[in-house]
Amino acid sequence: MLTDYPAHTVNASITLALGLCLALACAACQSTKATKAQVWRESDPAYVPFAVTEMVISENNRFTGLTVDERTQKSEALSSKELTVYILDLTTGEHRLLGDGSSALIPTASEEHDFLYDSSSKSPVVLIKGLQSVRSFAIDRGNGVWWNRKSRMAIFDTAWPQDREGFSAIALLNTETGDIVSVKLNASSERLAMCNATGHFFSESIDTNNESSAEEFDASGAFIGRLNSSLAVYSANCRYVLPFSALPAHGPDDWAIFEAASRLKLMDFPWSDDPAVDSQWFSEWNPHYDNLLLTGSEKAGAAVIDIAQQKILRRIPDNGAPVIFSGDGRATVTVRDQHIVFDPLPADSLN
Repeated sequence: MLTDYPAHTVNASITLALGLCLALACAACQSTKATKAQVWRESDPAYVPFAVTEMVISENNRFTGLTVDERTQKSEALSSKELTVYILDLTTGEHRLLGDGSSALIPTASEEHDFLYDSSSKSPVVLIKGLQSVRSFAIDRGNGVWWNRKSRMAIFDTAWPQDREGFSAIALLNTETGDIVSVKLNASSERLAMCNATGHFFSESIDTNNESSAEEFDASGAFIGRLNSSLAVYSANCRYVLPFSALPAHGPDDWAIFEAASRLKLMDFPWSDDPAVDSQWFSEWNPHYDNLLLTGSEKAGAAVIDIAQQKILRRIPDNGAPVIFSGDGRATVTVRDQHIVFDPLPADSLN
């Protein structure tokens, strides 16, 4: 596993022999050129020549998945089909083109830097190690895909009632064995969340009064019960929790941070439609450290919040690039000056 962040990588017989050597040298040169064609800038592996709109990263920080805008002539309107998805090796600078921006790429929290690539519901799901495809899985699915770090399974939505929004069934995929388990939900849902400490996952349920609650399932997909709460979006080791409203399906909403055991509210983030108010939305939990999460806002940009200290630990001004946590959780990652940049977090905040 990587421990350092990637850096900004003269007779007839003689005549025949010489001819063979020259031919081999030429072939080697062509092969080298073919390899170099897959590197954006020599000796500069973190360089990206395009504007990055979305980003994910492998557990060991070596590979990053990038959704980029390669258009030379840009307009205000932009569809996902006009974007492009790559995987970039931050050690060598080699990259692989995957598809357009309507596809999904998710890291699988593996030290072998695995990703799952979902190009469309009509194509198999592909398991990628580094830059190489190693296996594919045929699953009839929609657009939702989640990764359960504890059970090491991918979850896909697989059934969609015509009389309501959301999905009514999911499939659990074991990427090591290829086994697929189908699970029917008791109520249609638009959102799922996990507790990585137990592997339990939760589907949001909306009742006739438009109140949100959650249904709990164990890691194998067995139904456990219904919660009289929408608190189900857990931190890395499930010490803290957010309501499903932090993952809005139809626009921003109020949300807050709670202590999971006591349900004590620790920090509140009400949403305001007033343009003068710079409301914050939830972006992601840190993958390893319970006390850290990322938020975003229209004016101030991204922020790292330390829940233990109940304060903003770092602000990252908005430059149009995404901001995420590193795979090991010890840094934030973004794009500056056309380079993937790691900004280490203070050591005393990693608890």
